[in-house]
Amino acid sequence: MKFPKLTVGTVLFTVILMAMPQFHGHFYFDLSPVMSGEWWRLLTGHLIHSDWEHWFWNTAALAVLGSYLEQQSKYLWFQGMLAGMISVNLLLLSDWSRITLYCGLSGVLNTLLAVALFHYWRETRSAWVIVAALVCMSKLMIELSSGTSLFTQLSWPPFPPAHLAGTMAGVILIISIKHFSPKTISCV
Repeated sequence: MKFPKLTVGTVLFTVILMAMPQFHGHFYFDLSPVMSGEWWRLLTGHLIHSDWEHWFWNTAALAVLGSYLEQQSKYLWFQGMLAGMISVNLLLLSDWSRITLYCGLSGVLNTLLAVALFHYWRETRSAWVIVAALVCMSKLMIELSSGTSLFTQLSWPPFPPAHLAGTMAGVILIISIKHFSPKTISCV
């Protein structure tokens, strides 16, 4: 088992961003500055968090999902992160989004979750993976319909459409990889 450098590096980068609260306003996705050319916010908006509890839950999930995917393929890890960020950013920049401020990895994590579940199911064919996917989809549907988060109460209001955007990015990524199997994606 190799050390998950990309995942640990990403977590460490989020710690650095969180450790500088006086600069947080320069890292959040904020629509007006993004439209004025502050494009770095399209990346840092996913890596900064509203508070330490938000950071903890997001990086704990990244540690699990990111480490698993990175063990399978660094390329697959990168594809998942990039697809999730692009998908959530497109949502945030679209007329479908009614928010102007966003932060956190949860949308991207839903991309990684979809890809990890599918990859693990391809390896094991376990019915428990299907059950886990159904539970995750049920949670997403409840959050979308209620507009709240089921398990956490954070200082910023949740934005469940970002979780849907991330999930959709994961599904698109799964479909786009022609022969999605451990043998064809293990370019570690």
